[in-house]
Amino acid sequence: RAVLRLLPSPRAPTKSPLASRPASMGFQFPETPVIVAGGMGGPAVMFVVTPFRNGLTLGATNSSASAVQLYRSVFSGGLASGWTGGVYTAMAACPQFLCLGPAYHFYASFAGVAGGVVLTSATESMIVYGAETCNAQMAKNSKSPGTFQSVHPSYKPFGPGLGIHIFRNIIATAGLRIFCTPCTALLELATGKSNSLTQVGGDFGGNVLAACMSAPVHQVYGYTVTTPELAKMSASEKKERIVQFLKDQYLVTENGKSRLSSVVPRDLFMRSMYVAVAYTMYS
Repeated sequence: RAVLRLLPSPRAPTKSPLASRPASMGFQFPETPVIVAGGMGGPAVMFVVTPFRNGLTLGATNSSASAVQLYRSVFSGGLASGWTGGVYTAMAACPQFLCLGPAYHFYASFAGVAGGVVLTSATESMIVYGAETCNAQMAKNSKSPGTFQSVHPSYKPFGPGLGIHIFRNIIATAGLRIFCTPCTALLELATGKSNSLTQVGGDFGGNVLAACMSAPVHQVYGYTVTTPELAKMSASEKKERIVQFLKDQYLVTENGKSRLSSVVPRDLFMRSMYVAVAYTMYS
């Protein structure tokens, strides 16, 4: 998604390569460096961060493990096992990074910023849902062999949890297109400066905020696509299981009182690590 930052921005005279402000309401075709970065840098980044993504997937069905334990599980089959399924997300990242910047500006030209965020997120899910679901199920099989007799085809753009996937992407894209602006303004106010560093810092802060907000949604998606028995349940039963999953994952009840569990900071940290490392590497 970081390629979205590379489109021109009228927001300030000093431009960061990651500037997140839309330049205009018209369609913009990316320049050659952006195409090269999206076609090569995007897939490389998404492949490298595969262990962080796989750790999040395992955390969706293991509320007792710490972040360190989950990362160890990712590499339990050897160093190479950490990148299980990563090739599929890397392949999907090529059209993802190449298309979504221009697509956002096209959608925003007739639907506004909010509409552009929603439509871009839906487009992104059509591109990467199959690859991410395949990656998640392969990671689950790596940890618990035989969970899936056949994994979701990486080319299939629909299946269980698609709506959740789109909702997660809406929050994440809002971080890129909406949250970064006030974060940058606060940083400029605090430092008294407006330059490429404050813009990059604001973009980083906006995306970490979106990562934290989308963390539980991402875990619900991970739980949905790595729990095969859900496919045999009715809609009401699925809803009950997902609500129970959220309660089990994020709440602890003692003496009739409920409080947030230690899994909350774990998932926020792991989701932020995934987004922050990918974002920083791409920048």
